[in-house]
Amino acid sequence: MGQAASGGSGATRTARVESGDAELLDRLHAFTGHGTVHSVFTRVVNLLTPQGALIALAARDAGDAPRTLVVDVTDWTDLELTPGQRVTFATGNLRIELPHRTLRLTTADARRWRARPPSLAHLAPGALAAAADHLDRLNRTYGPRGGMLGATPCAGPMETAVARALDEGRATLVAAVRDGRDAGIRRGILALLGLGPGLTPAGDDFLTGVAVLAALPGSALTGFVPALKAVLAEHPGRTTDLSHATLAEAADARVRHELIDVLRELAHGRHPQELNAPVRELLAIGHTSGSDTLSGLIAGLHLEEELRGSL
Repeated sequence: MGQAASGGSGATRTARVESGDAELLDRLHAFTGHGTVHSVFTRVVNLLTPQGALIALAARDAGDAPRTLVVDVTDWTDLELTPGQRVTFATGNLRIELPHRTLRLTTADARRWRARPPSLAHLAPGALAAAADHLDRLNRTYGPRGGMLGATPCAGPMETAVARALDEGRATLVAAVRDGRDAGIRRGILALLGLGPGLTPAGDDFLTGVAVLAALPGSALTGFVPALKAVLAEHPGRTTDLSHATLAEAADARVRHELIDVLRELAHGRHPQELNAPVRELLAIGHTSGSDTLSGLIAGLHLEEELRGSL
C-alpha cells in the first residue's frame, strides 16, 4: 500500500483502488458527502454511501464483484477500522478518519470491471441438462457440507433442522417456478430468504444462483425476477444487508466474477472438463456460499431445460 505521509497523529495513508465495478465507479464520481463504515472483516470492509447504499472495499485477493472496489490492501483488520467511522466521499475518492491517521482511497487508475455474464439463450435444452449434471457432480464431489448440500456428518439438532428447511424450501421454490404462478414463486422465495447462518445465508446464496440465470436475456424463468424484486422490497429486514444487496444485484444479472466465469464457459459450449477450474474457484467463496450459489445455478439450469421444452 502506498503512503503519502507518515508519522504522528494526522498522517495520511493513501491506498490505490486496483479495480472496481464499472457502474459503481461511475456513481462514485457523483457521490459527495459523508457515509459510514458498516462492517469490517479481514478481506472486506462494507461502507454505507451518503445515499445509504451498501458498497464493499475488498482486499487485493478477494476478487471483483458488484458494488465492490478492490484495493491494494491485504488485511483490513490491521487498519483500526470500526463500524460507525465517518467516510467522506468526494468525486471518486474516499477518506476514512481513523484514530491516528486518515486513510485515503483513490480510484484514478482503477481498472473498470463489468459484472454482467453472457446469455445462455442459444444453448439447446440438451446442453443445459448436460451442464447441470456435470456441475452437480463437481458440487457434490468438492463442495462443503453445511448448506444446500446437507448437514455436516456431526451436525447438531439446529444445523439438522436448518438443512431440512433448506431442502424443503428448495423443493417449494422449484415447484413454484415450474408452475409459474407469482404468488407461489413469492412463497418459495420467502421459504429460503434469510435461511441459514452467516452474512449471506445458504438460502440466499441459492436464490442468487437462480436469480442470475433468470435475469439473463432469453431465460425461460420469466416470473422469478419480478417476484424476487417484490419480495426484497416488501421484506427488507428478512435477511442481512449484504445478502439483500447481493440478491438485488443478481436480479439485474450482476454477480461475482467467479460465477460469471462459470457462466461464460457454459455460454461458449466448452467441454465439461473445462468447467472444473472455474467451478473450484466458485466453491472457494466463503464457507458454503460458493457451493450454495452453484446449487441454485444447477436448479435453475434444470428448470430452464424443463420450461423451454414446454414452450
